[in-house]
Amino acid sequence: MQKGRQLHKIVIAAGGTGGHLFPAQALALDLIQREPELEAVFMSPGLKNNPYFQKGHFPYREIASATPYKKDPIKLLKAFWHLIKGTLQSLHHLGKIKPQVVIGFGSFHSFPILLAAKLRRIPIILFESNAVPGKVNRLCSRWAKFTAIHFKRAAKYLKGKTICVRMPLLKKNHGITPEKAREYYQLDKDKLTFLIFGGSQGAQAINRFFCASLEKLLAKNFNFQVVHIVGNPERAEKLREVYSKYNIPASVKPFEDKMDFAWSAADLSISRAGAATLAEQIEFTIPGILIPYPYATENHQGKNASFVAEEIKGGVKLPEGELSSDRLVSIIEDLLESQREKLNSMKKSLQDFKEAENKEDFCSLIFNFVNK
Repeated sequence: MQKGRQLHKIVIAAGGTGGHLFPAQALALDLIQREPELEAVFMSPGLKNNPYFQKGHFPYREIASATPYKKDPIKLLKAFWHLIKGTLQSLHHLGKIKPQVVIGFGSFHSFPILLAAKLRRIPIILFESNAVPGKVNRLCSRWAKFTAIHFKRAAKYLKGKTICVRMPLLKKNHGITPEKAREYYQLDKDKLTFLIFGGSQGAQAINRFFCASLEKLLAKNFNFQVVHIVGNPERAEKLREVYSKYNIPASVKPFEDKMDFAWSAADLSISRAGAATLAEQIEFTIPGILIPYPYATENHQGKNASFVAEEIKGGVKLPEGELSSDRLVSIIEDLLESQREKLNSMKKSLQDFKEAENKEDFCSLIFNFVNK
C-alpha cells in the first residue's frame, strides 16, 4: 500500500452477467490483496441469487433498477419507478456505508448507485470494458473523476478524463505451458486443441453447430481434441456421449474455475465476444472464432469482435446469423492450412498487440486517486 490516506471503504456498482461481475470481483480482490483492511461493498439488483457473484467473499446490498427502453408505456413507467426506487435505496446505503469512492462497471444495474453517488458528492470512477461504451457509462462519464477503459477506441465516446488500463482478470497468464494444461485435462500434450465455450451464460448455438461439424472435421482428417465448457451439467453429459461416439478426446465441463488452464491448453478458441472473454483471449494470445451474442445490449459483442478481428487481426468474426456447421468447418480449415499459417499469424498479432499496449494498473490508479 502506498503512503498517504488509507483506502478503507469502497462501493462497487456491478451486477448482471459475468461480463460485468468477473472484472469487478477481480478488481476487488486485487485491491484487498494490496490493502487487507479494505472493505469492498457490492451494490446491484439481484446479487443474492446471481451465480456469477461470490457472495461468500464480499458484503453486498441489493437495490432496484431497470432498463428504461420499453415500447409498452406501462412497462416504461415501471422501469422509471424502479430507477427512482433504486436511487433512493442507493442514497440510503451510501449514507450508511460512507465509501471514499464508488466504482461503476456499466449497465443500468449501476445507474441508480452512480446517480446517488453524484447527489451525495461521493467521487465516482468508471470502468468500461467494451470497445464501444454503453449508454450508462457514456452518460455518467461526465460525473467521473476518470473512466478506466480497456480499449483505447472507447475514449472518443466518453466525456472527461479516460485512462487505458489492463483488464482486471480473475485468471491471469502465469506461464502455464500447453503441455501442463493439457495434462490437467487428461489430454494429449501435442495434439491440436480447441477450446469451446460461450462465456458466463453459455451458448447453445455454438455447442450445437460445433457438434454438427465434428463428422465433417474428421472426414477432412483433422486430428484434434477438445476442451468444452457448456454452462449446464445435463448438456455436459450429453456432449460427452457425442465426443465418445466419434472417439474424439474431450474434457467436457459444465463450468470451469480454472480458465487459465483452459486457455493455456488451447490452440484455437470458439466463443462469444464479451469483453471479459476477449480480454482473456488477448492475455493468453489464443486466436479465436468469435460468434457475438446477437441480442447483447447495443451490439457490444459485435463491436468487440470487429475490433479483435479487423484491428488486432487476432480472430475471425462469425455472426450467429451466418453460423452453420459447413461455415465453421470452412473457417477452421482455412486457419489450419499451410501448417497453420493463418493461425500462427493471428497468434503473433495478439502477442504484438499485447506487448505494444501501454496500459496502466487500475488498482494503482485508485490508490493514487485516494492518496491525493
